[in-house]
Amino acid sequence: MNKRFYIRFAILSVVLLSIAGMSYARNIRVVNLENEVVRKFMSHGPYSGFGTEASYFDNSEEFPSRYAWDKPQAVEINWEGNAGDTYTLTLSESRKSGRKGRKVLIDNVTGTSYSLTNLIPQRFYTYKVRKGSRLVLKGKIRTEGQVRMLSINDCVNARDLGGWSTIDGRRVRYGLLFRTGSIDGEYHGDCGDNCGGARCRNPLHEAAQSQVGDPARYTLHDESVDALRFIGIDADLDLRGVTGEGMWGNQCMAHTRSLGITKIPGADFYQIMTDIALHNPFDDPAVVRDVAWIIQELRNGRHVAFHCRSGADRTGAVAMIIEALLGMKGGDIALDYELTSLSSEGTGQTRSARNVLTSGYGFYGRGFTTLEVDEPDPDRRLQKQAYTYLNTAFPEYAISKADLYWFIGYMLE
Repeated sequence: MNKRFYIRFAILSVVLLSIAGMSYARNIRVVNLENEVVRKFMSHGPYSGFGTEASYFDNSEEFPSRYAWDKPQAVEINWEGNAGDTYTLTLSESRKSGRKGRKVLIDNVTGTSYSLTNLIPQRFYTYKVRKGSRLVLKGKIRTEGQVRMLSINDCVNARDLGGWSTIDGRRVRYGLLFRTGSIDGEYHGDCGDNCGGARCRNPLHEAAQSQVGDPARYTLHDESVDALRFIGIDADLDLRGVTGEGMWGNQCMAHTRSLGITKIPGADFYQIMTDIALHNPFDDPAVVRDVAWIIQELRNGRHVAFHCRSGADRTGAVAMIIEALLGMKGGDIALDYELTSLSSEGTGQTRSARNVLTSGYGFYGRGFTTLEVDEPDPDRRLQKQAYTYLNTAFPEYAISKADLYWFIGYMLE
């Protein structure tokens, strides 16, 4: 074979690959994972500063009903077949089109439809549906959006910390760290008439506190376990104390709704009462201990969810200092804080960016943001203040420079 043949063969190969790539792109289904309210909210862009502006949600004409929008957009798959038959669905994920990717889901389905949820934005997914060895359906999905809301049965206000950009042009990685409300599970005790289980607001439920330590009385629903496994959460940090501890220690509801009771199978669990640190950030080291445990678990290859009851304030304090440390802009930190206003718990969880520094929660108004550091740029100053607080505020619990820098490098891409 001569040189001309090889040249022609190379040109033909490039052309065929280009055609295949174009065909692949044409057949991709594009889905924005942000629900319509999140998408509208994020379209405004970040606030100009950290807790300085009125909420976008204050516009009641644009957001007439913002509550119960804390779930992602699902992707529905349908195929032809018999409703009583069983099919096997497999799902693979990759960062680039055309790549085979890794399998992230294998599930047996009775029926002719499947709802994919908790996918990661900015990814490519390939799904296949088989009946025995016969291929019934095959398809490709490209996911868009930024905010990754999570759908976990019996859990509100859950989302991935990934997707946000930083002052240095990097981006927080998805799939490593999650802020959530607590998961109810199912309560098997009896605390009186009209008991609503783990969400019970009946004062008689106080009597059930003696049963809190008995995991047999609380179980996660199978749907929750499946969702947690798919998301990859295998470490749980509960920011509440046990009954009698902290600012809300006498609220039964606040402490029965706990992943510490409804255990995630195979997950690490730790409980650090963060109530006092929320109000008195220089009197109690809980937030530093929270971040230290998160770093430890990530170093051990785990994926961490941290939560209080509703995932609003104690959870917001931990999220805020982590996001500042990673170099997120103050306006974006305020946006993430305010997304709690979409919680399915409704009006009681309204959070406004303009109140971040002026609310009664001392961690925001009298916390790490008050530390004196030599940095004129407000976003970089916020990052230095977070670092200084975690590294120096409590010498006994100080997180080392090496661990903090490792954490920043690991969390960013």
